Amino acid sequence: MILRLGITLLGIVMMTHSHASVAIADYDRREFNPSRGQVFDIPVKLDRSGRLELRLYSVDGDLVSILSPDTTFEAGTHRLTWDGKDDKGVVVPDEAYIPVVQFEPVADDGIEREYDPRTFSGGEELRLSPQVEPSGRIVFHLERPARILARAGVRSGPMMASILSWEVRGPGRNVINWNGRDQDNLVNLIEHDQLALLVTGFELPRHSILTTGNADLSYTDWRQDQGWTSDMPDFSQVPLQRNDSRISRHHYLPRSVDIDPRVTLDISDDLPLNEAGIPKVTGPVSLRVDMHEDDRWAMQQSLYEVAFFVDQAFVSEEEQGYVPLTWRWNPAGLSPGVHLVTVNVSGFNGQVGVRTLRIFIPE
Repeated sequence: MILRLGITLLGIVMMTHSHASVAIADYDRREFNPSRGQVFDIPVKLDRSGRLELRLYSVDGDLVSILSPDTTFEAGTHRLTWDGKDDKGVVVPDEAYIPVVQFEPVADDGIEREYDPRTFSGGEELRLSPQVEPSGRIVFHLERPARILARAGVRSGPMMASILSWEVRGPGRNVINWNGRDQDNLVNLIEHDQLALLVTGFELPRHSILTTGNADLSYTDWRQDQGWTSDMPDFSQVPLQRNDSRISRHHYLPRSVDIDPRVTLDISDDLPLNEAGIPKVTGPVSLRVDMHEDDRWAMQQSLYEVAFFVDQAFVSEEEQGYVPLTWRWNPAGLSPGVHLVTVNVSGFNGQVGVRTLRIFIPE
């Protein structure tokens, strides 16, 4: 996987930079749409002739495709073309892919060179200055391709909306189209006087290539179809600092783990409804929390907690959570009217799932 490659090849790549015979030059663009037949040229610079192979890897370290396997090139700049397909001819899902060059010079010292951007770049935490428009749109600027997280909630209260979950974004002006409301469309957060908005991210490895236009194919499903598995990193063995830049822990997590889980929150009791279809609660009630089956594995890679909030105020927590979980709650003391109950399922790796429902307290 990517972590093992990054560690074992670090010394080789550093030697390659000090006595470079192979490198990837800057791109004219960063993304392309292979679903429309577009291709991407990768300029490789050689200072001597030799056998060249360019490999495309997923962000999880999977070998996706090999270009010009074991082909001899003269010194100079050569553009190798990728059609955006894997080695089975399938157009890859929308994501970031990293080129790695294997080069063996002719009539040289016999040492194979490798140019692997993952060993010297990627993961640097970003400081973003997002602008939030009255409509809820979030605008920010990126210097380089990055992976972005955006969430909204209430200060000292729950996270209430997962807006963008570690999605790949290209350089330049970026816009996140958010309606300014919570996950269940019950609260206008953009007008909330205690709005807490988080927009953060980290840089992708240098020379990352972004693909677009194939959103119908899930990255997770594609990897499962290939038979690829994910391994959790050992954070004691990976660098969390590089050249005075802090490296995000999320950079090392498998994409299938670094998710916001899909959770449910339901009232187990059979309650009457008011005129608006909201359950009437007149005494203790049982609330059941569960999680989408496909997200369980990701959350089980660390401990997680289940926290409950009423009208955005904390009321209870299961610190070593599990699901399905049933919470018996007494709403005594709430004033008559409509109230909101929110659950956050928070993993120790930074994942947060959210669900909110309405209850009605009669006179």
